[in-house]
Amino acid sequence: MTTAYRIGSSLFRVGYGDLTESTAEVLVSSDDNYLTMGGGVSMALSVKAGAELRLHARKLLPLSLGDVGVTTAGQLSAKYVFHAVSIDLDRNLMPDTACIRQLVNRSLDLAESLRVRSIALPALGTGTGRFPLYEGAQILVQTICDRLARGSSLEEVSLTLPPGRELRESDLAIFYQRVASLAAVGGQTRRLAGAVRVLEQSSRDEALERLRPALQDLLQEIRDVADALRQPPRTLEDVDRLQKGILAGDAGRRAVELADDVLVEPRWRDSQVERKALQTRLEGLSTLLNVHYGSLNKLEIEKARYGGAGVPVILENQIAEVTAEIARVEELMRTTRRKMNQPGS
Repeated sequence: MTTAYRIGSSLFRVGYGDLTESTAEVLVSSDDNYLTMGGGVSMALSVKAGAELRLHARKLLPLSLGDVGVTTAGQLSAKYVFHAVSIDLDRNLMPDTACIRQLVNRSLDLAESLRVRSIALPALGTGTGRFPLYEGAQILVQTICDRLARGSSLEEVSLTLPPGRELRESDLAIFYQRVASLAAVGGQTRRLAGAVRVLEQSSRDEALERLRPALQDLLQEIRDVADALRQPPRTLEDVDRLQKGILAGDAGRRAVELADDVLVEPRWRDSQVERKALQTRLEGLSTLLNVHYGSLNKLEIEKARYGGAGVPVILENQIAEVTAEIARVEELMRTTRRKMNQPGS
């Protein structure tokens, strides 16, 4: 099962599969500082890429913990393979939190500088690197979402996890999916806060002054969501507690409503204010979309537990309702983007 979240202009996907079969332009490998490619993801990529990749990799040696080397992708469909060094054999060092964050950020930096549109990463450091699986999941998805929230030229970032036991039997698989939902909501909510602040500054215009208290209340609501997400979840129980407690969906809806109030205001004709309102509307819809995707993901996980047999009708109906709501929000987002691209907007 793959779940996609919208953070700004980028799509963040989390799913299970063979990284060597990914259609991303960049594939990230996790390896030691001599790029021995002796097992796991690195070996699989090396075997499929062929000798060209291995010959290129030798020219990069030696590397250090936290480095990311770039080679050809050989016979893979990708353009590049990024070799993320998560083990230092010379100093007998294994990855820690700072190393994993550094590898993710450096990989995204390189992808942007090479002007590619898509990148796929594995669960860096959690295999041979022996970094704790649940903590690694939280750090990986949080780092990716934080980065995309700041803005990125990348159209798609994928976290591709190796297929293992069936989803209904794997707590780790469920944890990855659920923590990704929270991180994506948190990242998009930060973008929403930025858009609302910009719009609130515009409310000093006399015609928009009436909306200023509501915009300030919304900013406080968004801060409350951010505070709730400050403590990273480490168990499925933590995820459940946070998902029940945060009100990001409410904040997204209120942002859309306030932006619409600005857009129908008859007393102003400021195209800059209109564009800020449209941007706020778009960020609010994106926040709402991620909340819906998180809900759908949770329902799909519940459905998977039945193994395709005896799924309750009420669960099927809930999935259908959330799917329909996702389609509605996506259409509103397309309409908003078209308005933003119109001359004078």
